[in-house]
Amino acid sequence: MTTHSHEKGTGTGELAPPAYDNSAIGQRPGRITRTAPWLAGLWVGAYVPMAVLHLVRDTDPPWTHSPASALAALTSGQVSALIIALGLIAAAALAAVTASRRVGRVRMGGWLLIAVGLILTLAVADARSLSFVGYGPMLLLGLFGVGPVATGGVSAEVITGSLLSLGSTTAGIGMLVAGAHAVSDRGGRSLWGTPERTRLITRWAVGIAAVIPVMYAVTRIAWTVGVPLGVSDEFLVDLGDAKWAGFGLGAFAVVGALLTLGLVQRWGEVFWSWVPVIGGRPVPVGMAVIPALFVAAIVTSAGTGFWGSVFSGHLADLPGAQEDWAAWAPEMLWPAWGIALAVAALAYRRRRLTGTAGS
Repeated sequence: MTTHSHEKGTGTGELAPPAYDNSAIGQRPGRITRTAPWLAGLWVGAYVPMAVLHLVRDTDPPWTHSPASALAALTSGQVSALIIALGLIAAAALAAVTASRRVGRVRMGGWLLIAVGLILTLAVADARSLSFVGYGPMLLLGLFGVGPVATGGVSAEVITGSLLSLGSTTAGIGMLVAGAHAVSDRGGRSLWGTPERTRLITRWAVGIAAVIPVMYAVTRIAWTVGVPLGVSDEFLVDLGDAKWAGFGLGAFAVVGALLTLGLVQRWGEVFWSWVPVIGGRPVPVGMAVIPALFVAAIVTSAGTGFWGSVFSGHLADLPGAQEDWAAWAPEMLWPAWGIALAVAALAYRRRRLTGTAGS
């Protein structure tokens, strides 16, 4: 049997299996890894033409302005030009990682996908991805005339902007996964070090990823019961029924914090015995990791957007006065929440796939 060395050919132009062949590591890539390039390709095929048409014929852009965005200082035309550039780079990188048999090209394409994926996830996408997910249940109830959304309504512009942001988030994650697979070390070495080090990293990351959302939730739940925690009485009055939207996001944050604890608990690896049908069975790794990475992406991009608002002078455009610190200060911690959650999820995945003992 002929084997291919990934230590050779990195700078010599020697041939190697395509990144998604995986013959070099003796296993078929997972479903998420196989799907990732398609998510990236769909974004290129949809968003780049929209950006071109917006610049040429002034049609609807693939990105709309938001004060809670890292790109708040740019116009839709400037972001459209950025999307075109990112799309062309991503297309070339996808071709390299899926079709090339040269190790150097595959890895270069992987690093380009990682770079573009980070820009999409953290900058082009913004707080609207998180808002759409957090407000999703209320939007569904509003369709049946129930809840605060049913009375106030949501404009099509808001929904469109949120869906465009969510599309960039999803594509960005796809690029990150595809890029990471292309540049991954096939020799089996771990970036985490020893199992003990992995457990220590996971515990710290889980602690950070659980505390920050609870801090946010406390303020929103307090508002719901009429306590103006961190805001003025006038702000709470002006908020009106919108406080229930904040309550929804707060509840979402609390549930997320509890689920995050599962990354270091036994029940995060094996279903409780009293659960019907699946009780006592191992928790599928993807069932824990995929939602965690998705939430990590949307909260990080949202937090990055709030920091962008501060540096670009758009903080005053966000709800509440600057004195109403609880309206915006908790969101400034979201990048730390997202990064910690991503680290915890990846460490959990490493521990489960290698069979090392849990915490």
